[in-house]
Amino acid sequence: MRKFRGWLSIQIAKHPKRVVLVLIILFNVLFITVSAAVISSLSLRGTESMNFFHAAYYTVTMILDAGCIESVIQDIGATGVALTVTCLAVIIIGMITFTGAVIGYFTNILNGFIESAHAGNTRLYLSDHTVILNWNARAPEIVNDLLYSDHKETVVALVKSGGDDIRKEIEERLHQTIEKENAPIIKKAEKMSFFARRRYLKNHKLGSNVSFIVIEGNIFSQKQLRDISIDLAKAVIILSNDPSDMADGRQTDEGNPQAIKALMQTADIVSAGGGRHQNIIMEITDPWTDDIVQKIISGKELGDKCNIVMFHVEKFLGQLLAQLSLTPELTAVYDDLFSNKGAAFYTESVRTGDEIGYMRDYLTSHKHAVPLTLIDRNGEGCFCFSAETQSDIGRKQESVSAGLHVELNETPSERKRVIMVGHNSKAEEIMSCYEAYIASQPRDRQNGALKVTVIDEAESLSRMEHYQRYPFVEEALDLDIYHIEKTYETLRRLLLDTSEETNILILSDDTELEDNADSSALMCLVYIQDFIKKTIRKNPDYAHKKIKTIVEITDPDHYDIVKGYPMTEAVISNRFTGNIITQIGEKDSIYDFYKGLLSYSSESGPCGKPQLKKVKSFFREIPPACTAYDLVRAVFEASVSSDSASGKRSPAMVLGYIKASGETVVFSGDLSGIDVALDGEDRIVVYTNLE
Repeated sequence: MRKFRGWLSIQIAKHPKRVVLVLIILFNVLFITVSAAVISSLSLRGTESMNFFHAAYYTVTMILDAGCIESVIQDIGATGVALTVTCLAVIIIGMITFTGAVIGYFTNILNGFIESAHAGNTRLYLSDHTVILNWNARAPEIVNDLLYSDHKETVVALVKSGGDDIRKEIEERLHQTIEKENAPIIKKAEKMSFFARRRYLKNHKLGSNVSFIVIEGNIFSQKQLRDISIDLAKAVIILSNDPSDMADGRQTDEGNPQAIKALMQTADIVSAGGGRHQNIIMEITDPWTDDIVQKIISGKELGDKCNIVMFHVEKFLGQLLAQLSLTPELTAVYDDLFSNKGAAFYTESVRTGDEIGYMRDYLTSHKHAVPLTLIDRNGEGCFCFSAETQSDIGRKQESVSAGLHVELNETPSERKRVIMVGHNSKAEEIMSCYEAYIASQPRDRQNGALKVTVIDEAESLSRMEHYQRYPFVEEALDLDIYHIEKTYETLRRLLLDTSEETNILILSDDTELEDNADSSALMCLVYIQDFIKKTIRKNPDYAHKKIKTIVEITDPDHYDIVKGYPMTEAVISNRFTGNIITQIGEKDSIYDFYKGLLSYSSESGPCGKPQLKKVKSFFREIPPACTAYDLVRAVFEASVSSDSASGKRSPAMVLGYIKASGETVVFSGDLSGIDVALDGEDRIVVYTNLE
C-alpha cells in the first residue's frame, strides 16, 4: 500500500489531468455496473425480462437523457418504490458523476489549451516570418511598416509580460494607419462611377496584410524559441529596453544580459539547424552590450547561415537628428525612403569596380530605379538603389539616348546655425555628428561652418560639462520651462535680430515615463511658436521664415500637434529607427549603406547622402519641363563630366524635389512617366558626396 500511495502521488504531481480522467472513467464504469446489477436483480414489474446487459444499456440512456426512464418504468403507478427510487438516484448521480464530470474535464482541457497558447507553450509551424524578442517603443513601428509590404507578413513577438496590452496597441496602431492612408483614396474615389470606383479602391486601398502573434514567455528559452520556428524566420529582431525603463528602477545601466542570452540561444539554434539565411538584428544601447556581442560574433562560426547586425540605437538616432537639424527639409524625404511605403533603399550584388561606368550603363537601359553608390561587403560588390520595389531594379527596356543636357554650378555648403533645446540619451552622439560634419567640410570653410547654442536645464548642462569640449558650441544657456519670462528673454536675445537661417532642434527627453512622453518638448515648442507669433504682431517684417523648428517626438499621436505649427518638422524618432530596423531585417547589405548615409565620417563607408540644392544656384540654367528619368540622367552626366564646374568625378543622383510651397516629391516607379517642372526657388534632392 505504501508503494502504491507513493506511485499515485508521483502520477498526481506529474500528470494530474491523466489521473483525473482515469478516476472519472473508473468511477463511472463501477457506478453503471452496480446500477445495472441492482436494477436487473430487483426483477420488479417492468423489469422481469431485463438481464444485466439490458439494465446497463438503460442505465446509460437514463444518465444521458432522463426521459429514457420510461423504458424501465412504463407505469409509474404500478412500479415499486424501490425501482423508482433506484432509477431516480441513477439519473441524479449519473448526471453529476458522468455528464458533469466529463463536460468539466474537457472544458478544463480547452481552457488549458487557450492558456497554453497565450503562454507560448504551443508550437508554431511557420517560415519566412519576422520574430521580435522583447518589446519597446520602437516595436510597433517595426510591425506598422510591414503594412506597406507587397506580400503577406507574419510577425511573432515573444515578450516577458503584457501580451494583452501589446495586442491591443498593435491592433489600434495598424487600424489607425490603414484609416489614415485610405482616407484620401476614398475621397478621390467618391467622384468616380460605381465600377470605376470599385476598381480604383481595389487597386489602391491599403489592406491589413500583417498577421501578428504575441506570446508571453522567456525570450532566452531555447524551447520557446524553437516553438516559434525561429530557425525558419527571415529576420530576428532582439530589442533593448527603453531609456524610460531606467527612470522607475526596472533596469540598471549595466547592459542587457537577457537580450545577450536571447542572442546566444538564437545564434546556436540557427547555426545548428539547416534553416535559411537570416539577419539577426541586435539593438545596442551601451558599451557593455556592444563588447559582449562583438565577442559572440567573433566566437561563433555561423558561415552563411546568419548575419548578426549590431544596431546602435543612440548612435543612429543621434546622427539622424543632427543631420535633420542641419537640413530640416530632409525629414519628409527620409520619411518616404526609410519605409516600405513609396520609394526605398535596396541593394543588389554586382561584379564591377567601375562605379561611374556601371551607373552610366544602367541608366541607359533602366527607368524604374536610381543607382546611388557602390559599397564593398566582405569583399563582394553591392550597388545601392532607390526604387519602389526590389524587382524594379532589374526591369529593363531598350536603350535610350540622352534627351536633356544640363550644366551644374559649384554650390558650396551653407554655413549652419543650430539652437538645440533640451536633452536626451543621444546628446553626445548629436555633438559627435556635428564634429564629423565640420571635419567633412573643405579646410578653408571649417571655421564657422557650424554654430551651435544649447538651451537646457542646469542639471543636464552640468552633466555635459556645459558642452565646453565642443568648440562649435557658442553658448550653453540655462532653461527653466516653468519660468516663462526667463525663457522669453533667452529667445529674444537669440532670435529677435537674427539675420541668418536658424534651425531649432527640440529634443524629447526619452527618460520620461510613458504618461509624460514628449511633454517637455511640446512645452518648449509652444514657447518658441508663441514668441515668434508675438514678434510678428509687433514687427510684420520680422524674418520668421528663416527660423525652422525640428521637434523630436517619441509618440506618433503627437505628430498632428507638432505639424499644426508653421515652419515646423516633426521627427518621430521611434518610427525612423523602427523603419530602419525593418529594412535591415529584410535586405542584406543595406545596413552598411545606412551607416554611410547617416554619418559624416568616411570610416563608416561611402559618405554620400541626400542634399538639398536650390535650383537657381545648382544649375547654370533652369532645366525645361522634362521627365524624372531625363533629369536624373542629365544631372548624373553633368556631375561626372570632366568639364564640370567642380572638376570632381563624383556622381550626383536626383532622388526628387521640394517645391517652394513645401510639396515634397520622391521619385519612384516608372521615372519616364513622372513630369517635372522646376522653378528657381525649388530645391532638388541630390544624393552625392559633393558639398
